Amino acid sequence: MSRDWLLYLDNLIEAGEKVGRSVQGRSFEQFAGDDVVFDAVLFNLQVIGEAVKHLPDTARAAMPEVDWAGPARLRDLIAHRYFSLDARIVWDVASVICTWPTASTIYSGWRRT
Repeated sequence: MSRDWLLYLDNLIEAGEKVGRSVQGRSFEQFAGDDVVFDAVLFNLQVIGEAVKHLPDTARAAMPEVDWAGPARLRDLIAHRYFSLDARIVWDVASVICTWPTASTIYSGWRRT
């Protein structure tokens, strides 16, 4: 039995919110110097990338402006090439997530209530 894709969507939203909270109000130096925060962000970026892989094409097609392949590629990079991660790139990605519209704005019609 496969998992409902809306659950993956919930995971994606929640992980994005956690990433945003983790970097909000921090400088790059504070972020890169805090192993706990850095690792938490990496984990949640992996969750986002994995969740994206499980969204149906119809859900992705509803938001064609989103680069859906990017999070999936980043997830693979974190999982398989963790030793070559650049903290500045991770910071840049996490900082972009902070600018995402709220989950209720993007997914109001899809997310479970």
